[in-house]
Amino acid sequence: MPTVTEHYDKLLAEHYSRMFGDHDAKVAEQRALFERLGVRPEGDSEAIDLGCGSGFQSLALAQLGFRVTAVDTSDKLLAELDSRRGQLPVDVVRGDLLDALESPGPPCALAVCMGDTLPHLGSKGDVERMFAGCARRLAPGGQLVLTFRDLTRELEGADRFIPVHDSADVIMTCFLEYEPETVKVHDLVHTRGREDGRWRLSASFYRKLRLSPEWVCDRLEAAGFRVLHREIARGLVTLVARSGGGVGRDTNTGSEPCAGG
Repeated sequence: MPTVTEHYDKLLAEHYSRMFGDHDAKVAEQRALFERLGVRPEGDSEAIDLGCGSGFQSLALAQLGFRVTAVDTSDKLLAELDSRRGQLPVDVVRGDLLDALESPGPPCALAVCMGDTLPHLGSKGDVERMFAGCARRLAPGGQLVLTFRDLTRELEGADRFIPVHDSADVIMTCFLEYEPETVKVHDLVHTRGREDGRWRLSASFYRKLRLSPEWVCDRLEAAGFRVLHREIARGLVTLVARSGGGVGRDTNTGSEPCAGG
């Protein structure tokens, strides 16, 4: 079975950014999200972006005034981020997310793990290790922002085939197979040849963890965080937590409840 890194290297990294449309527009969307969540630097603030991809969150945070350490395992995606960062204070690091949290570095005011990166970890134990690593890396009162897909609810039949992107030369579809603790995510990419115009299929799969919002909230609190903000919109969970149980606004918005905290 391909690992997450192998899946991205073999197939997904080449097409990753196109799934989200215009790159600059996605960065602006993420900046607006951080502003809505009340995420802002205080002076010379450090942030670490765990699973940065091509930089939607890293660039948004740098625009807001953070100095960002952007961590990912994909050379292709990090190269794209490097080409887009310009003079923004973004340091690109290739490496495993858990290893990055154990590496020496200054205390961070903010850690983010966004998109759907959290379920990419190898086990629930690794998720708990990441939360513990963030608690150690963050300065007292530092914040952790998470987004992830709630895959605990199973789609059925044809709903398991999810259109991802279509253009004149690329069509991307995702197919889900549910297992007790994970979901096998099959990415199907059809590309049209430039010379002969023929369509060709490339396919690969990897596994994502099925993480419920309730379990994640519980494990955050066990690691010493207080969940300040929780929302679920169209299956995407957004959580903001503060290290050390700091005092802050506790809200719960969206169309579905998220227990814990």
